[in-house]
Amino acid sequence: MARPERSIPACDPDLERLAEWLRRQRRAAGLTHREMAETSGHAFSATTFSRAASGYRIPRLPVVEAYARACGAPVGEARRLWQAARYAEHRRRNPGAGVPEPDRVYDREGLAQELRKLYHKAGAMPVDEMERRAGRHGELPHSTVLRMLAGKSVLGLAQLVAFLRVCEVTDGVEVRRWCAAWERARRRQEVERQANRLARVHEASARSRRSVRDNNASAAPGGGPATHPRFHPYPHAALAGSWKQRTGAS
Repeated sequence: MARPERSIPACDPDLERLAEWLRRQRRAAGLTHREMAETSGHAFSATTFSRAASGYRIPRLPVVEAYARACGAPVGEARRLWQAARYAEHRRRNPGAGVPEPDRVYDREGLAQELRKLYHKAGAMPVDEMERRAGRHGELPHSTVLRMLAGKSVLGLAQLVAFLRVCEVTDGVEVRRWCAAWERARRRQEVERQANRLARVHEASARSRRSVRDNNASAAPGGGPATHPRFHPYPHAALAGSWKQRTGAS
């Protein structure tokens, strides 16, 4: 006969809801933790399933999903409760953490910031787990997600869609809001690139003009600035002076 479970510690409402939901599903299925392990094909041990519903810490998402499947319970609801518990934990540790607002995105830094908020709202699962859940190989590389979360790169559009899907953003309106945010950030980045390109061209042109001016100054008699005869106030005198210098006439 299985030992009775300990009471759930009442320290975290969201974690308590998750643990109580898991226990309720197991009781409804009439299974022991050992039987659940067998039902799951021993993907996880009976001890792991027992700890998942203890309420002392948030279990890993694959464990929660396997627990629900073993009990014949809705996996989507298990995932939603897990995400809520993880997000509540994140907000306790980071009181200033806000909710993701894609409509406030106008550049790549803003896009990365809002995607980080979405990542934590979705439970902040390990990036290699995100890559696995994205589906096809290379669709959402974990290294790309890591760089994006660190603010060092921006996701491509297809990668953004895969990221949204893994984060449970499947509503068409929400997906379009995020895609519009991505497009605004892309346009802003293109404008900045063009501005930087023009700035480099102007700087190169300015350096060239300075170089020509310096060369003319060093080539002029006495080291003074050379004046082209065309722009001399007395062009004939300037030409005469040039002729005298060339011929040595007095």
